[in-house]
Amino acid sequence: MVLLDGATLLLRETGEANAARPAGTYGTDWGNPDGEECVQCHRKHSPGLYQEWNQSMHGQRGVNCLDCHKADGKDKDGFRHKGQLISIIVTPKDCARCHTTEFQEMDGSHHSKAGDILASFDNLLGEVVGGPEAVNAGCKQCHGSTIEIGEDGKPLPTTWPNTGIGRINPDGSRGSCSACHGRHRFSKAQARTPDTCGKCHVGPDHPQIEVYNESKHGIIYHAKTTEMNLESDKWEAGVDYSAAPTCATCHMSAGGGEKPTHNVGERISWTLRPPISVKNNLVKLKDGSEFDVPEGQPLPKVGDKAKKSEVVEVLTWKERRLKMQNVCTACHTDSV
Repeated sequence: MVLLDGATLLLRETGEANAARPAGTYGTDWGNPDGEECVQCHRKHSPGLYQEWNQSMHGQRGVNCLDCHKADGKDKDGFRHKGQLISIIVTPKDCARCHTTEFQEMDGSHHSKAGDILASFDNLLGEVVGGPEAVNAGCKQCHGSTIEIGEDGKPLPTTWPNTGIGRINPDGSRGSCSACHGRHRFSKAQARTPDTCGKCHVGPDHPQIEVYNESKHGIIYHAKTTEMNLESDKWEAGVDYSAAPTCATCHMSAGGGEKPTHNVGERISWTLRPPISVKNNLVKLKDGSEFDVPEGQPLPKVGDKAKKSEVVEVLTWKERRLKMQNVCTACHTDSV
């Protein structure tokens, strides 16, 4: 145990740091000195929460409660607590103060748009057949809900708590980083396990976790979980581990020359949603958004205007598929 400007931090050996670190400097961009009072109070009154934070990378590097929960006068979800203006909800926009790249990748992805399904034709089965109770306990816990704020600045219990991946937040941002990095440990290892993805990608309408668990990859993963090196900093397939891939390996993580990304759909070249699967090209826009263009439909070029923005990158379905295949080469060779 060591003391870092008054905060008791649990440090552990993590080896050489090869992954990108958040931008900024301790004591300037994070490490709010007023947050020390929060730490000491929670240490006494909510020791479990404190222990999780203290063992997290945030705790080890001096990121405290106020760095994430501090609000300003413009925040509709801000309220006074122990002399500080805070917000219960920590949004992706809050996380973006340090994790800018991850926010930008996630913000343009299909994950951030997951909340759009609510009250849509796609969600007819849940809304009509299941009813509001099923929607609140099921659909919204994965897709996210629109968080409503009461007059006291606190989220209404009808829409909170919620960690849906496409949650629509009071500050206009979409998503919830804690959907994959559960608070207050915010573990990268947790986000890399198939169980995290399987919370939502499950059931007859999207049975990805069942398919994975019954596959050879899934069987080997569960047999050799201790060999997965899930706490590795850069976690590159074929370098830091080789036992088996998880969902994150193929869709997000480094391997086969591909860089890590928080855009989970970038490497997906097919959509399985329609009755007959189609190949999708990906168009990225200057405003950070993106959209798919099915094969055979007119494909815009870089510099073209589209959806009130400008095209900055086009990935054909073949290029998207190649990205996925490159990850495969971290462990497999071409057939002979």
